[in-house]
Amino acid sequence: EYDSDGTPRIARVVKPIYGIQQAGRRLQRMLFAWLLDQGFAQLDDSDGCVFTRSHADGEILTIGVYVDNLQIVHSARLNGKGRGPDGCAYNAFMDRLAAEWDVVDEGPMEDLLGIEIEYLPSGSIKLHQTTYIRKLIERFCPDGYRTDASTKLPYSSTFLQSVADALAAPAGLHPELVKELQERIGCLLYAATSTRPDIAFPVQYLCRCLHRPTPALIAETDHVFAYLARHSSAGLTYDRPATRLSGHTDASWETAASTSGWVVQWQGAALHWGSRKQPCVALSTCEAEIIALSEGAKDMVYFRKLVSGLNAPEPGPSSLATDSQSARDVSYNPQHHDRMKHVQRRHFFVRDMVESFELEVPFVRTADNVADMFTKPMKNPNEFHKLRRLIMNES
Repeated sequence: EYDSDGTPRIARVVKPIYGIQQAGRRLQRMLFAWLLDQGFAQLDDSDGCVFTRSHADGEILTIGVYVDNLQIVHSARLNGKGRGPDGCAYNAFMDRLAAEWDVVDEGPMEDLLGIEIEYLPSGSIKLHQTTYIRKLIERFCPDGYRTDASTKLPYSSTFLQSVADALAAPAGLHPELVKELQERIGCLLYAATSTRPDIAFPVQYLCRCLHRPTPALIAETDHVFAYLARHSSAGLTYDRPATRLSGHTDASWETAASTSGWVVQWQGAALHWGSRKQPCVALSTCEAEIIALSEGAKDMVYFRKLVSGLNAPEPGPSSLATDSQSARDVSYNPQHHDRMKHVQRRHFFVRDMVESFELEVPFVRTADNVADMFTKPMKNPNEFHKLRRLIMNES
């Protein structure tokens, strides 16, 4: 619209409403201040969206905030009406919340952002994306998908060659496939980073070719979809008995940029994992492994802070294993200076954490290194599924 002089008018937002950019931040500022007034403490060192409150009788009340969703973890035993024992902290908090905010109690959490939560009879909790995966299959494989033995793995035997050919091809060779490939990989990324570490490696590799799609890469995404359809109900199962944090790292030394892989596990299953192209050219396998170790160390240190804030502190250094004896040695001692002096200081973060007794770096055999599946294609389906069971805690 224009005023009488022909000058364009600008609309000023008087009150933030749902959907505009500052609405989420305004809600956060109000909600966080309210939670602090209720006696909750914010996990500033690890996750500022998690709040905990201590109670003299040992009752647990922890709240996770995601925009306008509250996920409440508590120890109160609820009845059929969703109420705890008389006088419990859970009841008092829910009453205060309902009195001061317009809220809907949806009961036990069954899903969040496409991630489904299943409560097992053993007391374990399983996170999976079965419904999300089935929707992907319907969308991208309307004519059906392959069911042959090759789909036991999330990549074909020619996967690396297909990626190499795409990267070597001239840019703009198949412009009609750009959007399709990006849509496919974008959807796969959400599964790969949420509950499906078993497809993290192929999805990460395919991301390198987003600007150079080829029919062969479309076929590779079809292969991943076929694999997911074959194992649509797979997910992460977290056990009830208390366990310690543990992690594994690995690297695939390559001519150009190597690949780092790491995974941090807690309560039997993976908490976080990564498969990433290294930002520099490693001149040796030891250097590539050190870079991977430092990436895993950053995640491990973060989760040590998180579990400490949740009143489950690690009693000593956390284990971050590697199958490289030389990388393990360098993590403890600055030896081989002439061979390692060119390595950037930030890649020796793991050494700092070892010296401060945050981490320990044990050596494991390659066959026992579960991070191996994040750095390279595996040829043996049995070995792949063995590692998948260990990482995702499948029975």
